[in-house]
Amino acid sequence: MEKLNYKKEAKTLFQVILGTAIAVLGIVFFLDPVGLYTGGVTGLSQLIINVISRVTGGSTIINLGLLVFIFQIPLLIFGWKKLSKRFIIYTLISSVIGSAIMVFKAPVSILGTDLITSGIIGGILGGIGNGILANAGTSGGGTSIIFQYLSIKTGKSMGSYQIIFHGAIILLAGIIFGLDIAIYTIVSQIMSSIVLDKVFTGYNFIKIEAITEHGDEIAEVLKSRLPHGVTMIDAVGAYYGREKKILYAVISVHEMQQYLKLINDIDPSAFVVFTPVQNVKGKFTKKIIN
Repeated sequence: MEKLNYKKEAKTLFQVILGTAIAVLGIVFFLDPVGLYTGGVTGLSQLIINVISRVTGGSTIINLGLLVFIFQIPLLIFGWKKLSKRFIIYTLISSVIGSAIMVFKAPVSILGTDLITSGIIGGILGGIGNGILANAGTSGGGTSIIFQYLSIKTGKSMGSYQIIFHGAIILLAGIIFGLDIAIYTIVSQIMSSIVLDKVFTGYNFIKIEAITEHGDEIAEVLKSRLPHGVTMIDAVGAYYGREKKILYAVISVHEMQQYLKLINDIDPSAFVVFTPVQNVKGKFTKKIIN
């Protein structure tokens, strides 16, 4: 059994709390008060609450935080069965914190009725918060659990599933509450995606090349401890003429430190190079937090 790394867990917990707070505050103080929508379970909950409020003439108001948490429960159970337990534990923490913050509904946006600025700032905060969560290897829960599972199973990006689901929410919101709501929600989502892409690159790939005299030992550890294959090439060091091995693998960016640590544990003098990779064709295993 692998020994628990308390420093790593403390860092992850801090990232989960910080990322969740930033993302949710963007919803509570900027998006929801002006009727703009976010994505996933929270966006769906916003839509349901606003539809019920309109149908009942405002006499029935459902708390956003409560409804979001109710939706989270079956998704977290699904994730517990299908995904990494550690991933789901931190996602549960994020879900509880996020729902608790959303319980306290802000009556008006900090920026008043300014839809465009509220949408932009709310989107930026959402991108930063979700980027921090993604860098920690976890999520805020909701549909990201399903999208994570589908991404691993099908090899398609989470973004493709998010676009479809978020697009459906925006379309329904536009039909029911007006074109301006749909347009400004799209602006907010675009801002969120741009910022998220800058903060988090965990589903971009990198090529790792390690030149070492302990190639067989390192290759065995890498392929047994981590999900990707390793190619090994014979080489000779030009300076001393020593026989070496070049280990080659393509990994996700957020796995880089794991690979580097395992290599350094065996050969601290190994020469390791990381190179960005735009696309990968062929079998490639995506991995969530473990």
